[in-house]
Amino acid sequence: MKRLIVAATAVLVLAPAVARAQAPNTEALIADAVHVLPQDLQAGATVVTYDPATGARRVLRQGTNFMECQPTMADGFTRCYHKSIGPRRDLEAKLRAEKKTDEQVSAAVAAAVKAGTLPASAPAMMSYRGYAKRDRIQNLWVMSLPNRTPESVGVSIDSQRDEALEGYGLPWMMLPGSPGAHVMIPINPTPKVSTITDVAATEVEQAVLPLPDDAKAGATVYKYDPKTGERITLKKGTNAFECTPRGADGFTWCYNAVTGPRRDFSAKLRAQGKTDAEVTAAVAAATKAGTLQPTPFGTMSYRLYGKKDRIQLLWVLSVPGATPESIGVSEGSQRDEALKGQGVPWLMLGGTPGAHIMIPINK
Repeated sequence: MKRLIVAATAVLVLAPAVARAQAPNTEALIADAVHVLPQDLQAGATVVTYDPATGARRVLRQGTNFMECQPTMADGFTRCYHKSIGPRRDLEAKLRAEKKTDEQVSAAVAAAVKAGTLPASAPAMMSYRGYAKRDRIQNLWVMSLPNRTPESVGVSIDSQRDEALEGYGLPWMMLPGSPGAHVMIPINPTPKVSTITDVAATEVEQAVLPLPDDAKAGATVYKYDPKTGERITLKKGTNAFECTPRGADGFTWCYNAVTGPRRDFSAKLRAQGKTDAEVTAAVAAATKAGTLQPTPFGTMSYRLYGKKDRIQLLWVLSVPGATPESIGVSEGSQRDEALKGQGVPWLMLGGTPGAHIMIPINK
């Protein structure tokens, strides 16, 4: 009897100890899963794992926001994504538990999306990927832009993988023109010595500095006559990019050519002495009337600044009407962090026609 009592007591003593031992493990998995997210999204993210034998979902923590994360998987990656992608992850896990190949999983997911049993990814949906070793990009954000092309977005398809492995890669597009088209956004560490400059030998060379290298030679370069607002072409280009040399405000800008008519219209109004507020109102009225086309969803612009009191190299993706919840992007400002070389993308003016994602570039 004494032995039974001692054994029972031991079980009672050990049970809390086992629970305490298990709790930090779960907490460690949760911390591992959410670390790739912006800071303000981490505490509210749902965290899940999948049983490798059955593909069954296991919720480690039920979240309160629109993000869902998985701790480091067998392939070495940590992943976070919008919770609307959850059903797709569930299907993939079950298929992998059935020993399906990556090609079979991809084909099954595509078929389910086509059949309507899985929702298609919303445009500009962001996902997040972390990797611990140095042979892959360690901190990568991926923006889905289904069926978009380099020309329609205004972004390079020149792979930046090798550069990103060295810590200075730029965003680029993969699988252009396909349902899986997406923009890879490597999040670079703070550079020891920045290579960003807004100085060049000629006005034309200076104007294209904000662009990726493979886009510079084919870009159109122009400026406006301050008295008339007429466009003066300094170099006629061959690609989808248009750039203006550094202005009086210190900024050098490059744009997608599709937004040219809006800029030409604004320049003429400014030449007439209109205020910024009046220009904005006139552009909005012309857009509503249909005489100006709105900036297309998923259009990239590029901004360069020579001093360190502003973000020096900034890419801006226009996402009219998008909200943090609709595309899985934080709206917590990263301006101060970006000035230190530590900034990550964030959404501004969410839910408005002027909604855009700020992408600070470290290199």
